[in-house]
Amino acid sequence: MNLVVLMKETLESGDPIIRSWFLVDSYYLPFLCSAMYVLFVKRLLPSIMENRKPFDLRNVMIAYNFGIVLTYVSCLLFDVGQLSDINRRDDHYLPLFYYFLTTDAYKGICAPTFVSVGHYTYWATTAGWVIYILKYIEYADTIFFVLRKKDHLVTNLHVIHHAVLPLICWVFLRTETSGFQFIPGGLNSFVHVLMYTYYGLAAMGPSVQKYLWWKEYLTKLQMLQFVIILIFVLVIIPLSGCKTSKHGIYIDILFAALFLVLFYNFYTKTYKKKLSINLSSKKMQECNGKQTSATNGHGQQNGYSKQNGGPEKDGGSEKANWIDSLLDFPNGVRRR
Repeated sequence: MNLVVLMKETLESGDPIIRSWFLVDSYYLPFLCSAMYVLFVKRLLPSIMENRKPFDLRNVMIAYNFGIVLTYVSCLLFDVGQLSDINRRDDHYLPLFYYFLTTDAYKGICAPTFVSVGHYTYWATTAGWVIYILKYIEYADTIFFVLRKKDHLVTNLHVIHHAVLPLICWVFLRTETSGFQFIPGGLNSFVHVLMYTYYGLAAMGPSVQKYLWWKEYLTKLQMLQFVIILIFVLVIIPLSGCKTSKHGIYIDILFAALFLVLFYNFYTKTYKKKLSINLSSKKMQECNGKQTSATNGHGQQNGYSKQNGGPEKDGGSEKANWIDSLLDFPNGVRRR
């Protein structure tokens, strides 16, 4: 079979109503948006900002980040509410709330379910579409970096991440006919709530930043997310006999594994290396008899100062890491 025909058949295998929605209906617009995004943040905007001073976007960043948080939370609560408050006429469908509490609850989320206008399937899927649109809005993460002249954060991998993610969601919406993607998608959205909450709080300045000691745990949560997704896709789905889009499963496995490796690499380089350096430094200070309250290792062992960007002189290759750019303070404020 011709490859083009095969791809078209695959992209036409999902729900016909969902395929008619904005930015889902077109074969070309999502790719055009991603291409324009890459061109804009890598070429056009940097050239515009070349001879200009960086913008102070603190208030904009606060509003932006908490706006993202509010949207994610609203969509998650709406989806859970819709899937849990099932019309009693649908006796064959079990609420998602009982997914892990009953032996056959998976049938509700895995059963082929086409969307009906006005039905809970329509509204629940609409919330998923809003989350998909958020992936385009999150292009602003990179745009803000450039406007603030934090060009070292606009690495190739960071840009690829933001350019590819909307396309992944687009494939899900065009090919999935069950509620399967609610689990990995919902988990990812929950993590994004915490991430953008962190960004918003960090943008408020030093008075709030001193409470943001939990950045390392946010990185661990990211890794845990990918482990859960892999277990769900590789173990739970096959054992349950769930019939879902194989294309969605392949994408989940590929990107969950890839991001798990990248985040683990970031974690070991950022936190474990810092701990080793700080312990060595503390030992040297003790040997020299110069250990003081300022060098007792407490403020350094947790990696707080350098985690949050450190002085500009600490930029280096570590700051060029795209994952670090995702977890860096959005307003460029640095701890002393």
